[in-house]
Amino acid sequence: MGNDAYGLLAKYYDYLMADVPYRRWIEFIAAYAEKQGRPSSFRIVDAGCGTGTVALGLRRKGFWVAGLDQSPEMLALARSKAEELQLCMPLYQGNFIDMPLKADLVISTCDGINHLLSKKGLIKFFQRTHGCLSKNGSLLFDINTEYKYKRILGNKVFAWGIENMDLSWLNQFSYPFNFAEISMYIQRNKGCWSKASFSIQQRCHQVSSLVYYLEKTGFQLKGIWNNYSFKTITPRTQRLTLIAQKK
Repeated sequence: MGNDAYGLLAKYYDYLMADVPYRRWIEFIAAYAEKQGRPSSFRIVDAGCGTGTVALGLRRKGFWVAGLDQSPEMLALARSKAEELQLCMPLYQGNFIDMPLKADLVISTCDGINHLLSKKGLIKFFQRTHGCLSKNGSLLFDINTEYKYKRILGNKVFAWGIENMDLSWLNQFSYPFNFAEISMYIQRNKGCWSKASFSIQQRCHQVSSLVYYLEKTGFQLKGIWNNYSFKTITPRTQRLTLIAQKK
């Protein structure tokens, strides 16, 4: 998804993601982080923070958190939410690979890793994470599974409607890539609508490949969970949560 797409989507992003169990995600990440160090001195970097929901949830628990995203529109919303909550949280625009940040934990939520389409891009992300982590620091991220791409999204059409905006999602999955053509119909005034279209491409990463590249870049896999919970992983699991520790 390009920056222009994020700019178009930013205003409606939180509405469209209303069903995401962010609270459970935040509790899971916080529980892991608390085992690693004191919240006030434990540094978390949220790579691809979007509108800041997860980052701010962790910040409210007392952690030092920095948010990073390539979309200025997403970051503007994150900044507005932080100000409303009267929380101080540094936010940076740019590519994580180019940012000289230091952290004890790097997180990438909401299938950010699936947006890395090439082996080269995946390795660069893991290498950059390894380089910015403290001794025994960790990377925590999630991925959409092949089951979700193949059985839930598949070759289907989805539609949403919220105040002053309708959205259609035409999905196509051709392993290992998932393609989504999205059209937004926005009501500008009574009887007048405008249309904006963009595409999203993701890659279905196999766990075995992720583990291999993690180990090649200096990590050790600590565990795999079912969507930020301790429920048993099944063939129908749609989102996996992985934690890898710097060797």
